[in-house]
Amino acid sequence: MNPAGTLQPDETHAVLSGALRELEGVGARLEGWTADDTFTRFGKRRVVRYELEARLAGGPHICRYKWVGKFYDRDEDARRVATVLRELGESNAHAEFGLAVPSVLAYHAPRRLLLLTYESGESMTTAMAHDTQTILAAIGRALATLHSLPIAPTRTLFPNTVLEDIRPRVRDLCERFPSEASSLESALDALERDAPPFPSAPSFVHGDFGPANLLWRAGHVVVLDFDKCALGDPACDLGNLFAQLFRTTIKRPEILRDFPSARASVLRSYIHWSPPNSDLDSRIAWYERATLLRKIHGLLFSKSRDQHPDAVRQRQAEAVQLLGME
Repeated sequence: MNPAGTLQPDETHAVLSGALRELEGVGARLEGWTADDTFTRFGKRRVVRYELEARLAGGPHICRYKWVGKFYDRDEDARRVATVLRELGESNAHAEFGLAVPSVLAYHAPRRLLLLTYESGESMTTAMAHDTQTILAAIGRALATLHSLPIAPTRTLFPNTVLEDIRPRVRDLCERFPSEASSLESALDALERDAPPFPSAPSFVHGDFGPANLLWRAGHVVVLDFDKCALGDPACDLGNLFAQLFRTTIKRPEILRDFPSARASVLRSYIHWSPPNSDLDSRIAWYERATLLRKIHGLLFSKSRDQHPDAVRQRQAEAVQLLGME
């Protein structure tokens, strides 16, 4: 029996054939396929890009498809993401406001494999270097659109959930940097003291909204990786985004130099497309601080990133620089 995340060639062919017939009709025939599991830079889950050649019923020509397969550890996580993406696909609002998401093609429960459309586009970080203000405004609008959609995932993201995730990370950082232990503990104390209340009417949130999960395509923001989607505070997505934009100004200043201006541009666009939201600034700041601590920990301790010595040294240097700004 194969573990989750692996498929034998015959099983892969059967799964892809079944999905193709579901998409194009029972007469569709899979002629060939290739699989590439190296196209993502890092991540906790195995992700495979499939390229298919198929012949449709009665058609003389070969049709080509690009799909993405994501393998999940838990069936409930895969089904939650599939349900959310289907609901997004059924909503016309996101397309009208310059937002695109992958479509669900099929789900193979025995291997917890979710098949999605492959979404092409320019790296959001690269796009920001060309037309910064247009891109930042589009990101704010896209995020406001996501938060407005009447989608209710089965997962809920509470502030205390964030704190529970941060506490062991701070302990790791204190052990790694004893000289910074006092300031790190103070930062954690402040997060616990200032934790915002959970909204009485929570919104649909992405859970990991940032440039790494965004593409730019013909005026549309393509949003990927809904694995952490939940009901929660919209401020958590904004805080996560701003922490990552801040990292960009540190790591790639040639792409984005002025973080306060970038932050203001996104927030101005977001507020324009959103209903009034009280105490938004203070809530964003809280999630921003929490996200930055989590990112510092990830730079130092993540095993899913490139482990080449040069890459490790580069991440360590960035973590130390960010730690000094905390």
